[in-house]
Amino acid sequence: MKILEYLVPERIKVNLEGKTKEEIIKEMAQLFVKSEVLDSEDLEEFVKEINEREKLTPTGMQDGIAIPHARTPLVKKLSLALGISHEGVDFESMDGEPSKLIFMIAAPEETKKEHLDLLAEISKLSYEEELVEKIEKLTNVEEIFETLK
Repeated sequence: MKILEYLVPERIKVNLEGKTKEEIIKEMAQLFVKSEVLDSEDLEEFVKEINEREKLTPTGMQDGIAIPHARTPLVKKLSLALGISHEGVDFESMDGEPSKLIFMIAAPEETKKEHLDLLAEISKLSYEEELVEKIEKLTNVEEIFETLK
C-alpha cells in the first residue's frame, strides 16, 4: 500500500495555522470538504468524531508525527490529508515532542482493513527520521509528493 494512493494535492496544507490539536483537526477536516470526500454539512460531526477518537487514545506518534483518524459513514472513500505545522502542535505524542507532520485519515465504516493498513504505512514513516525531517521543511506540495514517492 502506498500513502500516495489516498493523498491528493488538494488535501495537503504546508502551513497549518492552528495552534492547538482541536484547531488543527478542524483546519485539516476542511481539506476533505474541499476535495469532496466529506459534505460541508457533515464537517462539524466529522470533527466531533475525530476529537472523540483522540479522547480515547491520543494519536501523536513519535518523531513529530500524529495520525488523527476516524471511521465514519460520513466519508465517501478512504482518504488521507497531510498538514505541516512548522512550530508543532501537542498531540500527546509518545516521546513528548510536538507533532509537525499531521496525517489525517477519513475512512468509511466498511474499510477496516484498508484503514488499519494505511495507519501502519504512515506509522512506518516514524522510523525514517531523515525523510520526516525533510518533509517537515518542505513548503511546496509537488516537492512533498516527490519526496513521499
